[in-house]
Amino acid sequence: MNLYFFLSSSREPSWQKATEMLLDVASHGEATGYEVPCLIVAAKDDLDPYLTEIQDSTRVSQDMGIEAPIPISTKLGDFSNIFQRIISAAEHPHLSIPETAAGKSRKQYHRFVNRSLMFVSVGAAVAIVGVAAYRVYAARKNASSS
Repeated sequence: MNLYFFLSSSREPSWQKATEMLLDVASHGEATGYEVPCLIVAAKDDLDPYLTEIQDSTRVSQDMGIEAPIPISTKLGDFSNIFQRIISAAEHPHLSIPETAAGKSRKQYHRFVNRSLMFVSVGAAVAIVGVAAYRVYAARKNASSS
């Protein structure tokens, strides 16, 4: 299942509402573990979009780790390969899952802990193998000198 957010690229309230809903979906996914891939479609691309909204929408989508909004205009017949992009998102859903800043920090912390545990485990295994090899060496040396 993917979620598609359609907004009017020429109206600021439309972008603000889509951003709020996207943050809600990301927060809910991080809290429950049920993450949902999302795409943003910016309709009415033929109308004059506000420059700050284009910059904001691109920044927010990049910050959340998803693709920038897909601009389309039915009036101009420009669909920006939207169907191919929807199929691509369905084939690679992990690339379209939004994350909040808190979720990214939590994920980085868990990676750090897991890597640290792996490093300690490998170090302990090397130490155990080293001690065992030394004991075998010492036992053979004592046996040969007797």
